[in-house]
Amino acid sequence: MAELKYKKLITKNREHRHSDWVSKVPRDPEGGKIVTWLDGDVIPGAFYYESFMAIKPTLEGSFNDPPHVHEDWDEVIGIYGTNPADPYNLGGEVQITLGDEVHSITESCAIFVPRGLQHCPLVIKKVSTPILLVTTGASRNYTQTLPPDWEVSLG
Repeated sequence: MAELKYKKLITKNREHRHSDWVSKVPRDPEGGKIVTWLDGDVIPGAFYYESFMAIKPTLEGSFNDPPHVHEDWDEVIGIYGTNPADPYNLGGEVQITLGDEVHSITESCAIFVPRGLQHCPLVIKKVSTPILLVTTGASRNYTQTLPPDWEVSLG
């Protein structure tokens, strides 16, 4: 059988590639799982794409992403319910901050985050059926800028 020349374009990578803040944020390993992570480091030429399945609310005092900005690229965050009988119902509640506004999400949606807009934290408030989060952006690699006082605000 001939070697499949496009097999290298398929990845099952689940390695989190955010910056070093990941180790500083309390996380519940049973709260959810990265399903896939793709960027130019995983497959040369690819753009940033991540999928995450939330199965429990975020731990009190923690979150999935700290407040941050993408200076050079726009992002899309998809938040989807997984009940096939009612895919528009989120099956829970996700809270996300965009600029200085806190939004409570209870229906499947896509959020456009223009470059330069501070966004997050993203907090999983309730989960009755798994919630799928998908993020992608027009960048070969995930980059972000955290607020200067971010570490202080954790304490």
